[in-house]
Amino acid sequence: MSRLRKGRKYKGSSFASAFKGMLKGGDSPFAVVVGSNVNEEEETTRSVEDPNSADAANDAKTDKDIVPSDTDYSREEVDSYFQRRKLAKEKAELEKAKADKEAEEEAKAEEEAEVAEEERESLSQGENIAESFDDEFDPTMSGKERREESRENKGQIRDAKKEAKAAAKDEFKNKKQAIKDSGVKGKEKRDAKKDARKDKRDDKKSIRQNKRSAKKSNRKSKRKARKNK
Repeated sequence: MSRLRKGRKYKGSSFASAFKGMLKGGDSPFAVVVGSNVNEEEETTRSVEDPNSADAANDAKTDKDIVPSDTDYSREEVDSYFQRRKLAKEKAELEKAKADKEAEEEAKAEEEAEVAEEERESLSQGENIAESFDDEFDPTMSGKERREESRENKGQIRDAKKEAKAAAKDEFKNKKQAIKDSGVKGKEKRDAKKDARKDKRDDKKSIRQNKRSAKKSNRKSKRKARKNK
């Protein structure tokens, strides 16, 4: 077809080119729609390409990053939460106080046991004998009174010796029972018994020495009282 409608001649221009120029110039109402679509496409492209975009950040979130929507707790729930925390703290403090008290009592018991052991060792070795008698000699005493005081002192020394020997005997018995209860066998058992017997002999020797020392002290006090008369 060589002519347009209304008898105008065809000038050789392209209708599509002319329509496109109108869109670019903004003379057509379609320009708004097209421009909007172009902007949306560009924005979508930027979102896909930019890893720091809001959509990319939302896609990277994990379950831990998402804040639940139902965080509207009631007053009763809040009070209950703090009450549980308070009770847990009080419970922890009570348990700590209990543990400290038990540790203190255990340390005290161990200390008392050590003191008792030292006293028992001292008794079994006859260290009680040295101070066992009452030194009441006086220069004003007569010979008879001094002899009577000496006999009383000797009696106290003998009683202390008997007490020490009984303690040593009980100690030896306890050691043998401990060896038996331990369940040791063979050479280890023989060595343990040997050590126990040695301790018994040492205790007896120590008791004799302490007895002689006490008797010597008694005689010395008697002579001193007679000399100073």
